[in-house]
Amino acid sequence: MSAAAESELEFRAEGDDAWYSVLVAAQGERLTVKYVGFSDNLDEVFEASRFESFEELKEFEGRFRPVSVQLQDEECSKAVEGLPVCASHSFNGFDLRFYDAVIEHVITERHSRAKGEEECLCTFVLVWQHGPGAGIMMEKKIENICLVQSKEKPDRNVALFLERAKEKIGKKCAKRSVSQIHPSEGWAEDINEIDRQDADLGRADNYLILIENLEKDLSPSTITEFIHQQTSIVSQSYVFASSSKELYARGAIVLNTDKDLQVLCKFFNNPGHIIISSRGRPWVVARNILWRDISAPTGTCLLKSQKKLQNGNTGISHELKLAYSGTEEFKKAKLLRDLHAEFTFHLERLHKRLATEEKKILQPPPASV
Repeated sequence: MSAAAESELEFRAEGDDAWYSVLVAAQGERLTVKYVGFSDNLDEVFEASRFESFEELKEFEGRFRPVSVQLQDEECSKAVEGLPVCASHSFNGFDLRFYDAVIEHVITERHSRAKGEEECLCTFVLVWQHGPGAGIMMEKKIENICLVQSKEKPDRNVALFLERAKEKIGKKCAKRSVSQIHPSEGWAEDINEIDRQDADLGRADNYLILIENLEKDLSPSTITEFIHQQTSIVSQSYVFASSSKELYARGAIVLNTDKDLQVLCKFFNNPGHIIISSRGRPWVVARNILWRDISAPTGTCLLKSQKKLQNGNTGISHELKLAYSGTEEFKKAKLLRDLHAEFTFHLERLHKRLATEEKKILQPPPASV
């Protein structure tokens, strides 16, 4: 495959989390990122096989965007409170780096025309959104501020690489080996709608897939019936309790064999459709598509919903359906699924920041000499 023409983009580096102007080129299963104005020794090459999950790939995609545009003196009025911007900061007087910020406040000043050209003298109070100053307020001048450009369409080089990476992740899903976990006592008590009369003392290893973004009123039996209708797989399904503040519920599908696992993996990863509720809410397979051995009722002791399926006694459920590629339903479902991925990533960053702040508070003071 011949290399595509290089694209000029902005890239948020993994090392210092700062934005840089880069040239990007995709070739086969590699994406080369060249930092503009830096030595070729700093070029980065990303392999499509490096990603372990679709969520990780989504985070990587978010590191690319069109080049931000320097805010000009006569464009001062565009810099309003609440506007996301990309701003520069010098850490040692000459090492200039760019990070995202939000304009918290604008201290307006009358513009100067002493040199025959308009010069903005306003001060912009920013709140850094990431990087070493995340959450900190700082005053900046107009020369430090760039306007972030919207993504009208994905860059061709990045899009080609992402498609290769998705293929790699899909293959990993089908071949991924399961790891063993030991659930704590009372684990089953946290799962909704388990009929304990259907369980005996037999225990066996099973495979677990965690699902997010479920409708809060969805029943486990509906999930089980839908999976059976679409794949002929007999499974156990659970829906976990959620708080009133959460918009969606989480659930789990338990399978008895590796063969069922691979069939369901292929069904979930089919790019031609997305599972949605009757209201249009798309399913999201949880991080790393967790298939793990768990201690659960054996396959010979079925839940009531499973017995109905094996006896062929089931009706058609209308609470879940497939949105097919090319339809308006599919487009909306994909947008909602991407929105959920962005929310999850943002939530993870907040958790990391909370952990860091807690560590600072809980860290014992240095011992006095």
